Amino acid sequence: MRSNGFILLFGILFIFILDLGLYVRIKKFLKTRNSRLIYWLHTVIFVAGLFCYYFYVPRLKGPETYYWIGLGIGLLFLFYIPKLVFILINLICWPIGRFYPSFNKKGLWTASIVSVFCFFIILHGITYNRYNYKIESTSVCFPQLPPAFDNFKIVQLSDLHLGSHSSRYEGIPLLVEQVNSLNPDLILFTGDMVNNFASELRPWTEVLNRLKARYGKFAVTGNHDYGSYVHWENPEKQQLNMKEFYENMEKAGFVMLNNTNVPIVRGKDTLYIAGVENWGNPPFPRYGKLDEALRNCNGHFVVLLSHDPSHWEAEILQYDVPLTLSGHTHAMQMGIKVGKWEWSPARMMYPQYDGLYRKGEQYIHVSRGEGYIGFPGRIGLRPQIDEIILHRNCSR
Repeated sequence: MRSNGFILLFGILFIFILDLGLYVRIKKFLKTRNSRLIYWLHTVIFVAGLFCYYFYVPRLKGPETYYWIGLGIGLLFLFYIPKLVFILINLICWPIGRFYPSFNKKGLWTASIVSVFCFFIILHGITYNRYNYKIESTSVCFPQLPPAFDNFKIVQLSDLHLGSHSSRYEGIPLLVEQVNSLNPDLILFTGDMVNNFASELRPWTEVLNRLKARYGKFAVTGNHDYGSYVHWENPEKQQLNMKEFYENMEKAGFVMLNNTNVPIVRGKDTLYIAGVENWGNPPFPRYGKLDEALRNCNGHFVVLLSHDPSHWEAEILQYDVPLTLSGHTHAMQMGIKVGKWEWSPARMMYPQYDGLYRKGEQYIHVSRGEGYIGFPGRIGLRPQIDEIILHRNCSR
C-alpha cells in the first residue's frame, strides 16, 4: 500500500510540474482570470480522480460501481491525455523556439492538431470501438491430430469483465450473434468472466446461454473471477460469491474445468479439453494444478485452457500439450497493427500477449479478449473473437 501511495504522489507531482511548464509557456494567451481558473481546474479534477481511484476502488461493495468508475476513468483519459500530449509536444518544441522564435507558433499549432486527433481517437475507443469485434481466423497444423478432428473449429472467448458494462450494453448480444454465425464445434472461454462479483454475471446468463457449439462450451477461472480485489467482511462471503459464480456459469451453459479435463469424442477418435484454475506470477493467484488437469490424458491430443500466458513458458512447455489457449493480457486494450507488424505496451510484460506463438511443436494462442476493465474501451487493437481451426495437413 505504501509503494502505491508513493507512486500516486510521484504521479501527482509529475503532472503538476508538466502543467506548470505549459502554463508558463502559454500564460500570455490566458488573458482573463476565468481562463486561468479553467486551466488549473482541469488539473485539479484529474488529480481528484486519481485520489478517488486510489482510495475508493479497494473498498468497492457492489458490482455496479465498476461501471461508474470505468466511466470516470474514460472521461479523465478523454480530457487529460490530449492535454498531456499538448504539453509534451510543447516541451519538445520549446528549446527550438528559444533560437527560432517563429517556430513557437508552429509548435503550438502542431501540438493543438495532434491533441485534437488524440481526443477523437480516445472518444472512438470508449464508444464504438469497445464492441467493434474483429473475427480473426487462425489455422494450426498438428500432424498428430486425430483424423476425425481434422478441420475442427474452436471459438475462443476471453476476459468479458461483465461488471464493466451497464445493463444496456450492446456488446454481449452482438458477441453471441457473431459467435453463433461461425457455427463452432467448440466454444472455450479462458477466464475473467467478471471483475469480482458473481452477480455481475447474473443479468447475462440467459444471453450467454444462447451461445451454441456442437460439442459444448467449457471455461476456466481467471484472476478476477475469485473476487480477490475487494475487501470482504469475512471469508465465508467470498466463498459464497465463488459458489454463486459457478452456479451462474452453469446457467450460462458453461462447464467449468477446475484442474480437470473432459474427452471430446468424434467418430472413433478422442480429443481432451483440459483446464487449470488461474496460474499467474505474483501478485496474481496461483491455484492451477497442471498434473491434475492432465490426469489420464497421456497419449491423447490435448487442448489446455490456462488464463495467464505466463504459465506456458513457466510450466506447460514441460508437458506434452500441443495447444494452449490463454487470455489475461487484453493486449493492454491499446496498440497498433499494420499488416503482420503489431505493437502494444503489453509486449513489455508478456512475451506472448496476442495471437499465436510457437516453441518446437507446441503452440499457445493468446486472446486479446472481448471486454475491458479500468479504461472503458479499446484504442487501435479491436476486441477480438478468435476462430481456431485445427488441421492435420501442414501444407494447407
